[in-house]
Parts: sequence; C-alpha cells; structure tokens
Amino acid sequence: MTHPWPHHHTDGSVHYTHCWPETVESLPASETARPDWRRRLRGAAGMVGASSLAAGAIWFAMLCDPTVSRAALPPSADVCTNAGHAVRVWFDAETARRARVAEAPHQHAFNSMLLWYRSAEGKCAAGRTQEAVRSFQSLERMIAGFDANRHDRDEAGE
Repeated sequence: MTHPWPHHHTDGSVHYTHCWPETVESLPASETARPDWRRRLRGAAGMVGASSLAAGAIWFAMLCDPTVSRAALPPSADVCTNAGHAVRVWFDAETARRARVAEAPHQHAFNSMLLWYRSAEGKCAAGRTQEAVRSFQSLERMIAGFDANRHDRDEAGE
C-alpha cells in the first residue's frame, strides 16, 4: 500500500485515501450537445437515396425479365399440358388406388414410372417441350403395357 493522500473538498472537508488523487480540472470540459441539422439531413438523404436505388433495381429486374404466364394461352397452344394430360389422369387414379390397397404389386415399376413422370414435368417447366412430349409418349406406352399386364394377371388369377 502507498501512503495516504489527503483529498480536500470545496466545503473544507478532508478525507484520506490510498489512491492517487485525480484533479477534475485536468479533464476536458464537455460542451452542450446540440443537434447538427446538416448531419441529420445528410443521413436522411442517404437513406432515401439507398431506398430509391434498391426500388429502381427491383423494377429494372422486373421489367427486363417479366414472368411468363400460361394463363393467356389457349389450351391447344400449351403442348406440355396436352401431351401429359392422359398420363397425369392415370397417375392420379393409380396413386389413389394404391393408397386404398394395402399391398400393391410391382411397386418398384410404379415408382420408376413416377420418377419418369416427374422428370417429364420438370422438362416442361424448364421449357424443353420436345423432350417432355417424347417422355410423355413413352410413359403412355409404358402405362398401356402396365395395364395390359395387370389385366392379364387379374384374368389368370380368377
């Protein structure tokens, strides 16, 4: 410990401490803070500028690359929808039938056909309509063979 230091106060009182005394006079005087309107105006202008730049970029992207909707097209113009309609109806019915039946035979074949169907739908969504139409036509032939085999199995089982 160091020697005690006396602290003299303005009211004349004195107390002793072992800490080095601090003189308040050596600290810089604080000025009253007044709002700087130029700085606030500059910050607000920057915020408005950044917001308008972001909005302009979004509008530029929307106008340069508009989304394509098939709603305005006549049904005959949408090749993918027409090509996949029969396949879509069969898959909806077969999925509902397989949900009702406890154990459906040839599940692996159905799963592979379902994957092929999803792939054809993805090709349609990507705009590769010729490949999608070929896939849908192949699926129609597979479905015809699948149903014929099932019909033959049902007749043989009776």
